[in-house]
Amino acid sequence: MVNKTWNVRDQTEETLRLEAKRLYKQIEAGYKMIKKVSRLEDAEETIKRIWIMKKWANNIELELIRREYKNETQTENAGTH
Repeated sequence: MVNKTWNVRDQTEETLRLEAKRLYKQIEAGYKMIKKVSRLEDAEETIKRIWIMKKWANNIELELIRREYKNETQTENAGTH
């Protein structure tokens, strides 16, 4: 059996918003952690993880914007046809 990977387009809007909120909390926690670490390597690893989470959050935000735009254009076009 093949496991399906998590895909932004397969999720509901509510799920995406909750996931984005969770990611932003983790990003903030990561920034706080950077201030507390004493080794440069630990700080670099934390920054790498933050950037991965930011990329994921940006993908979610982009999908939400795409959906909002699509819904608006469909609503406008529904009145003209």
